[in-house]
Amino acid sequence: MSDIFSIQEYAVLLGENARKASQAIRTISTETRNSVLNTVAKSLRAKKAEILEANARDLKASENNLSPAMMDRLTLNDARIESMAKGVEEIAAFADPLGRVLESRTLANGIEISRIAVPIGSVFFIYESRPNVTIDGAALCFKSGNAVILRSGKESLVSSKILADIFRNALEIAGIDINAVQLVNTPDRDLMAQLLKMNNAIDLVIPRGGEGLIRSVVEQSRIPVIKHFNGICHIYVDKSADLTKVGPILENAKTQRPGTCNAMETLLIDRHLRDKDITLFLAPLFVKGVEMFGDAESQSRISGVKDIGNFENYHHEYLALKMSVRFVENVKEACDHIEKYSSRHTEAVLAEDKTVQEYFVQNVDSASVMVNASTRFADGGEYGLGAEVGISTDKLHARGPMGVESLCTYKWILRGEGQVRR
Repeated sequence: MSDIFSIQEYAVLLGENARKASQAIRTISTETRNSVLNTVAKSLRAKKAEILEANARDLKASENNLSPAMMDRLTLNDARIESMAKGVEEIAAFADPLGRVLESRTLANGIEISRIAVPIGSVFFIYESRPNVTIDGAALCFKSGNAVILRSGKESLVSSKILADIFRNALEIAGIDINAVQLVNTPDRDLMAQLLKMNNAIDLVIPRGGEGLIRSVVEQSRIPVIKHFNGICHIYVDKSADLTKVGPILENAKTQRPGTCNAMETLLIDRHLRDKDITLFLAPLFVKGVEMFGDAESQSRISGVKDIGNFENYHHEYLALKMSVRFVENVKEACDHIEKYSSRHTEAVLAEDKTVQEYFVQNVDSASVMVNASTRFADGGEYGLGAEVGISTDKLHARGPMGVESLCTYKWILRGEGQVRR
């Protein structure tokens, strides 16, 4: 058997398993699904030592190959394992997203028509070096009645395997098809390409990772894709901003976890602010070692700002202690900049002027828009979704942090008494 054929065979097996499992789990009761999730949460806590041991192997293998930000994404610790467990429990506690009546009415001919929430079916979930996403993706898909094929990055494969096995064991205990959750056991890109062609078995693809990965998936896929493109997140500081709030918000947005997609990448500053006030609120960033890149005006007004070069570099996502900066005339010019350079992920305005706030909220076309708050709040857990399978920068079918309801579609149900169309 050739390597090519074995890859094709494995892809077919994964797809067929997912399709079969999706049929089996879409009618499982709410109580059963929640019981499985609570078993997963208990097992995560019980097997913490084994999880950390597996993660240490991944970290050791990657220590010379990944940036500090990517190593942070890869790292599991006691707090992050507990966060995973709590996230699964929160998902279990949610109301059942399935069977919700989205609308209903009686037609003129007496037929009762309703639109009901149902699972999407089978999901191919692709992600890179964040092993906790294995549990997030599996839990959200299972709660919403979907089977999932999980494809982690090679950096997190050992960690992801033990986490997927914990979930599959909970399914087995409950007598449920364990292929409701499958982890691809190889990072081979040829296998991913094969799976992306299987529109007869897979209903939706969700890639979560770098821009290169997502563009590759979009170009190859015959299956609908919900994209999680760059997180080029902006914060605009207006002249009406409360300066006591600005420094802490900027510090949090850029430095708390700079490798995440909701970290600030570009700071826009109202040019009417005084230089001494700007120096004051930027000080916490410089203390944390943040490098800034900007145009000539930014370089002349802020000490230490480096030349950003071509203005197209305002499209850059750093995912590090680096950021872009630019001065603008007012909120309108800030919104114009965001319209041109944003990835439509998350933007924030720091302003006390209500007119400025409302202009920003109405004119910024991004999945999340914030007023006087850090962009780091753009997160499924922070939004009360328990966890997320990604933050969609698309507008269809889901937008922003994707929780259980984003993993549902709907079907129409008509109930008649013998009516025929004339």
